[in-house]
Amino acid sequence: MNPEEKVSLTTAFEALGPERVTRGLAATGHRWNDCFLAIATYGEPDALAREMAKSRRKKHVVGALIGVPVEVVNEVVRLWDHDEQSFRALAAEWLELSRAAVPTAPAATAWAQP
Repeated sequence: MNPEEKVSLTTAFEALGPERVTRGLAATGHRWNDCFLAIATYGEPDALAREMAKSRRKKHVVGALIGVPVEVVNEVVRLWDHDEQSFRALAAEWLELSRAAVPTAPAATAWAQP
């Protein structure tokens, strides 16, 4: 996976957040009704496909839904379909780093004196 692909995936992961990325990794399919983005966004098969059926610009619907440009959606779809192993590895790495970055308490609380 090249650096540009990693940037696109990271952008999508940041827009989705850890909970939805984790949920998306449970996906097993490669169609709009059961792919990573379908499970990540709605948590169940077919829901995203039903939403997309309302529009002719399907990837634009997904981009607007998660708050990323359509180019990012295109990369997520392409990498999920053609390099799922690397996709999953980067997602796992991103999840680990995002969990490590979460502070346990605000700095002001941690240093507050009674």
